[in-house]
Amino acid sequence: MKGPLRAALLLSAACLLAPRKVAAAGAMDVGAQEAVQALGLAPTSSVVVAAPLVSDQPTPSGDDLALRMAALVAGRIGASARAHPQTAALGPARAIAGRASALVYVQTAVSKGDLRTTVDVYPSMGNAWDRIRNPLPSPIGHAFSSVKIDAEVRSFLTPLLLEQASVHRVKHDEPEVIAAACGDVDGDGGDELVLVSRERVSMGRIRDDKFVVERTAAWSELAPRAPVPMREPLAGAVALAGAVAVGSTDRGSVSLTADFAGHAPLPGIPAQGLDGLVCLMPEPSAGAFDGAPFDCAVARDVKPKMAVPSPRFDAFASETIADSQGNMRAVVAVREPSGRLRLRVGDAQAFVAEGTVGAALAVCDLDQDGAPEIAAGADSPDDAIDIWTVAPDGTALKPRVHLAAPAGVRALAVCPPEAHGQPTLVAIVGNEVWLVRASPQGTPP
Repeated sequence: MKGPLRAALLLSAACLLAPRKVAAAGAMDVGAQEAVQALGLAPTSSVVVAAPLVSDQPTPSGDDLALRMAALVAGRIGASARAHPQTAALGPARAIAGRASALVYVQTAVSKGDLRTTVDVYPSMGNAWDRIRNPLPSPIGHAFSSVKIDAEVRSFLTPLLLEQASVHRVKHDEPEVIAAACGDVDGDGGDELVLVSRERVSMGRIRDDKFVVERTAAWSELAPRAPVPMREPLAGAVALAGAVAVGSTDRGSVSLTADFAGHAPLPGIPAQGLDGLVCLMPEPSAGAFDGAPFDCAVARDVKPKMAVPSPRFDAFASETIADSQGNMRAVVAVREPSGRLRLRVGDAQAFVAEGTVGAALAVCDLDQDGAPEIAAGADSPDDAIDIWTVAPDGTALKPRVHLAAPAGVRALAVCPPEAHGQPTLVAIVGNEVWLVRASPQGTPP
């Protein structure tokens, strides 16, 4: 293999197999931690003051959100930092800091589905004369963090109503879609949609009521056809920062760089795990996946990455969901070949949901209230998308939304909050892409 090509493939694998940040806490705590880590060592005996919140969404408790972020930043700095109990502009904040060793000024913004935190450290201005001589000092320290909003942040914003979910439908031209994924692959702040068909992988965006393809890769150029493909292929897709993982039992699995210029093989069908990418091992004779998800970076001595509610399944979904206090709960859902939906939520006992579901499956928190949602295609003569909410004890499902569909649901994916500020459930229904979002309270039906 030539040097430059081999290097490109190794870079592709490195970008894909680097684990995402483990969400061990809610968005606010993670944002504060990242900002303070980027800031470095803050002066002792600092006064932390919050700026008034800036938001592109209605914020009934905007000052409370800004003050909460300042308190978390102060806690991360250490016991010597003191958070002021009121928001203030920079000028008054300098006076509030007084003779403290430094002012730590925390600016919080909610924008395009992100919680953005800017932390600036200003030197002490011990008297009014110093503040008059230098009214706009330059900060001696600066840091920034950005995380997706979750249920904890949503508790300060306008609530979302899942029962009043909106459905936006657009056309696509991809034949026989077997998997989908959504996320900010190229790092430009906007989500890309990835559709996997039996012939190619396509990535693009929704524009002018249509899925506009920006990059494609033919399976014939990525992997050889399986000697004995399954009649109904099993497939998976995961959108990551800088890479896309795709696979099917028709062809095998690969990682693609964000520009689709390079690719590298994967040892199993990719899926979104609780703390990053995982791989699933198909068993063609059973028409299902066999065993627990494993690390895609490990080709030998495969060890499970998580427990699954059933040893054999033909659909898999998992996610870590934050509640309104920032506590995290793992949710793993699988569909057994019989069509039964089996789930494990946090530390609760795994349970089997009533009835049967289709092979398209997703885990999310569409209304950002901290209670996980399970979405699935219907397993009945009437095609539909069904959404349930997990009960507080994690052992039952409550029906929330039923959307009749004109064709079968081929795939489901979840987009993180973006311009609309809400997570989006993406459903591939025939030749349409459905974008399902919970509506903000007060939105006309």
